[in-house]
Amino acid sequence: MSNFIKLSSIVINASKIKTIHMQNNIYYITLSTNKFDGFMLFTNGYLNSINDKIEICGKKNSIDYNILSEWINKIK
Repeated sequence: MSNFIKLSSIVINASKIKTIHMQNNIYYITLSTNKFDGFMLFTNGYLNSINDKIEICGKKNSIDYNILSEWINKIK
């Protein structure tokens, strides 16, 4: 299985995929990144990760939807 998923306008590194939500005719892909936001003051504060999201709709972009569907179906 390839480490990358080639769609019409983007190539996705499969190892960076955090989750794929399937809802109706749409895939919502959440990618893990190294982007962080937050602040610390002495021992108090917060840290938040910023994840990139990709939406692939079966009606708007059937080619990419089919490519991703095939890739998901190959997962054992």
